[in-house]
Amino acid sequence: MLDANRIMSLTFMSYGGEMTGDHFGMRYMLRRIGEKPDFKIEATVWPDPLNFENTDDSKKTVNEFDFTQEGRLEAIEWLKKMYEEKKDIWDKAPKLVKPRGG
Repeated sequence: MLDANRIMSLTFMSYGGEMTGDHFGMRYMLRRIGEKPDFKIEATVWPDPLNFENTDDSKKTVNEFDFTQEGRLEAIEWLKKMYEEKKDIWDKAPKLVKPRGG
């Protein structure tokens, strides 16, 4: 499952870093948006197989959180919620890599 210890730190985001990942058919991205001192964390999810830039915006779900440690943890919890709520979409998403033995 998505683990807060494996999701980039607030410090990394402070320097403009963004993190993308994939979790069983659900792609996600966390990044800093806005202008100082009003930074926010933007979390986005979308189905495999394409990256963020090549996925139609209509397939993306976006949410914003406070640019705090609490906001970071809320964003991670939101990712988990999106995975559970849209599991049928992630399960049906095309896979680029064929599973072993299949």
